Amino acid sequence: MGDGGATSVVTSSGTTSEQQRLRRDIGWNLVPVALLGVVGLGLNFVIGGWWGAKALGSFTLVTIPFFAFAVVGACGLQYAVLRAIAEEPGDRDRVAVVAVGALIPCIVLAAVVTALFVALREPMGQLLESRAVTEGMLWAAPGVFCFAINKVLLGIVNGLRRMRAFALYTSLRYALIAVGLVLARVWELDADQLPVIWTFAEGVLLIVLFVELFATVAVGRGATRMVAGDGWRAWARRHLDFGARGVMATLASEINSKIDVWLLGIALPDAQVGIYSLASALYEGAIQIAVVLQNNLNPVIARQLAAGEVREVEALSARMRRWFVPVMIAACVLGAAGYPFVIPWLIGDPTFIEGSAAFAIMMGGLALASPWLPLNQVLLMAGRPGWYTVYIAAILAVNVVGNVLLIPTFGIEGAAIATAASMIASALLLRVLVRWRVGLRI
Repeated sequence: MGDGGATSVVTSSGTTSEQQRLRRDIGWNLVPVALLGVVGLGLNFVIGGWWGAKALGSFTLVTIPFFAFAVVGACGLQYAVLRAIAEEPGDRDRVAVVAVGALIPCIVLAAVVTALFVALREPMGQLLESRAVTEGMLWAAPGVFCFAINKVLLGIVNGLRRMRAFALYTSLRYALIAVGLVLARVWELDADQLPVIWTFAEGVLLIVLFVELFATVAVGRGATRMVAGDGWRAWARRHLDFGARGVMATLASEINSKIDVWLLGIALPDAQVGIYSLASALYEGAIQIAVVLQNNLNPVIARQLAAGEVREVEALSARMRRWFVPVMIAACVLGAAGYPFVIPWLIGDPTFIEGSAAFAIMMGGLALASPWLPLNQVLLMAGRPGWYTVYIAAILAVNVVGNVLLIPTFGIEGAAIATAASMIASALLLRVLVRWRVGLRI
């Protein structure tokens, strides 16, 4: 009886300590979300106000392939290294080998993908009938290389659960974007040169993250450890296998978040794309609240699933949902109600009120899907990258079909309906797949 009581006390104490740490880490990582709100809005407002809606449209159309190519360059290695490190974060030698095994192939892949990005800039510009897109992709190209590597470096930080550091570096990224925007204004850059902001921000962040890497990971030991079956080459093969099965999902997820803007760019003038892209950017900003929670839950879920603690993951999900869902719904309602009054006034252009209905539709979809948003990557954390690919591909299919069918008739509101429908579909499908393939009830 006495031993059982002691065990219960220890278990209760450990659970309480874990909850306190999780709350603290989430609090820290809400700071970059606030910065994203300020910088993300400022980026769109300033470009739309100083350079015009057409410049905002072309900038957005460059940003879409920029993020997509960076995803391919990282090749899902950021999730492979996060999961592997989170399983045993206290083993410094293992962490070093795991990290080096992810970084070396990532650097090679990032270089290849960046070269492809440059090679495809002319065809993309011709497809969109925009010379600004062609030129803008060249200015953004170095940023693709840096961004891909930064994804893996942040995956290492996330896997170690250095969440305050993760919050700091994410905040730094947004601060650097703001500085880049100010410099673009001071130097009076043309609209087609604005994507250099991405190169500036990701280039500086890369330097900072390499300092973090060498300060927290024994990189030298990781590079020289050659134990049979456990050297960095062995881990590189494991990471690439994991990434190859999941990279298409990561790419599809990135495409899914931007496909509405891309298809609008083909069907409508740049000015209309600019109006919608502002609403879409605010919608993506709201999603970041869920991403913060997701980033904090991922290493915990990976460790618990590796230890076979399925019920603990379900309990964690239930605790999260009790407070997150009301917060998310309130944010969606307030955002949709305030958009037509606040946004045109802030940007100083009444034409941007045309995006109000589209924004309200997207926020409605977000509110309905909110109970499952932070658990979006459970399949990855459970070591099911192939099924995660199936999951994301299905969501993308819903979004693409919806956009193709609805944009010709309803314009930007049609794109918003398709986006909301895909978000709701993602929640329903996630529940089914996680129950079937992992045995989790979420």
